[in-house]
Amino acid sequence: MRIVTIQPHGFCGGVVRAIRIVERALADENTIKPIYMLGNIVHNKHVVRAFQEKGIIVLDGLSRDVMLEQIEEGTIIITAHGASDKIKSRAREKGLNIIDATCACVEKTHALVKEKLYQGYAVYYYGKKNHPETEGVLGISPAIILVTGADDIKALPAYAGKAVLTNQTTMSYNEVRRLHEKMRLKIPQLELVDEVCDATRRRQEAVIAQKGEIDLLIVVGDPLSNNTRMLEETAEKNGIKAIQIEDESDLDKYDFSGYETIGVTAGASTPETIIDNVIASLKAR
Repeated sequence: MRIVTIQPHGFCGGVVRAIRIVERALADENTIKPIYMLGNIVHNKHVVRAFQEKGIIVLDGLSRDVMLEQIEEGTIIITAHGASDKIKSRAREKGLNIIDATCACVEKTHALVKEKLYQGYAVYYYGKKNHPETEGVLGISPAIILVTGADDIKALPAYAGKAVLTNQTTMSYNEVRRLHEKMRLKIPQLELVDEVCDATRRRQEAVIAQKGEIDLLIVVGDPLSNNTRMLEETAEKNGIKAIQIEDESDLDKYDFSGYETIGVTAGASTPETIIDNVIASLKAR
């Protein structure tokens, strides 16, 4: 069995930045305690668990609004997925200290959406329902129309004015273009501003480049990670058999004896140590 390590993999710049921001907050004795995290700083249980062990209280809930209801004092950390201005204002009204670890790519999408709304555009947003990044963007304005896939197009009303489609940063860049083409059959003037981040795009391109070169792709990452799921989906849609695992312990669920060449990639929030452990475990087999 030959193992191909597909680059790039491991933490993207936005994840590294978010983790460093939290680490600095923990090291700063002036940070107001207790420290709450509004959801997972990034979608990886190993990373989140490490911060919990250092005393950070990680909240979970249907929305950031619900999470804020549980906090009366201290510091809140806005995760890499971002949050709306409404959430930040509400936190300030409650007297909470805010540490913002929003990814720069997500901030760019927020700025774009605000600009397009100001210019009078109808804004359509392609994203995953209930995902924290999508929640943050939809919180900008109730006028934003969420499209979760091609099935939603039928229900969209006809629109003759200025219109733009943008997207969650961790979607499949090919699917963004396909969705735009389908939506233009109903809204011909619909513009596209593709906001798939560079880290997500490069990982997907690297997977597609393996078509015909590998027999199986192993995608390492947390089940909650959308960019990880998109790597598996991208592989499958390009004729590459793929499985997603969280860490090396999941390898025991599979029989790899029938594969000659196995590729290994990982989501942008998967620690390098976990990827190394998966490769070492595969080699041991």
